[in-house]
Amino acid sequence: MRIAVLSLVAACGSVTTYQSADTLPPGRWQGMAALALGSYDDVEMHQKTPTIVAEIGARRGVADNTDVGLKLYTLGIEASVRQRLTTGTWSWALLGALGGLRTGPGNTAIPEALLFQLRLGAVATRRTSGSFAWNMGPLVTGSLWIPAGGGSAAGAMLGAFGGFDWRFGARWHLIPELTLHRSVAGDVPVDGTVGELGAAFARDW
Repeated sequence: MRIAVLSLVAACGSVTTYQSADTLPPGRWQGMAALALGSYDDVEMHQKTPTIVAEIGARRGVADNTDVGLKLYTLGIEASVRQRLTTGTWSWALLGALGGLRTGPGNTAIPEALLFQLRLGAVATRRTSGSFAWNMGPLVTGSLWIPAGGGSAAGAMLGAFGGFDWRFGARWHLIPELTLHRSVAGDVPVDGTVGELGAAFARDW
C-alpha cells in the first residue's frame, strides 16, 4: 500500500488557498484561474515527486463577512467557506475547505481510488494600500485515501502559507502564494513535506 499511496501524489489537489481575509460583499462574484508548481518529498522512501496543479474556481458573497467558493483542480473538486472575524489594517478570517478526487480506472500509474481532503486554517491580511495587501496564515489538512481494491490510508499535515493580493484595474487581482506543509501523522499524501508555489488571477463581478 505504501507504493500505491506514493503514486497518488501525482493526483493530489492543490494545497494553496489564494485568499485574503477580505470577504466578498453579499451578491458579489469572483472568478479565479491559477497554476502552481509543487514538490512532494517522501522522507521514508527518499523520493521527490514534482507536481503541476491547474485550478479554476468561483466565489460568491452570501452574507456580511461570509463567502463560499467552488473550484475544480487537475483531477478533483473542492468547496470552501471563508468567515471574516475582524477588519482594519490587520484583518483576520477563518478558512474551511472540503474536497476530493477519483483516480482511474484503467490508469496503470495511479491506482483507482477515492481521495477526500479536509483543510482548516486562518488568514491574516495586512493592507498597505487600497490596492495591495500581504496574506499569511496557518493550515491543517487531513486526507483519507480509499482504494478500489479495499482498505484505506490516512494522513494529517500542518503548514503555513504566505503571499500578497495586488488589485489592478477596477476588478482584477494577482495573488501569488507559497505554501509549505509537513506531515504529522500517517502517510497520505506523503510521509514528509509538501511545497507549492503558485499564482492566481481573479476578477470581481
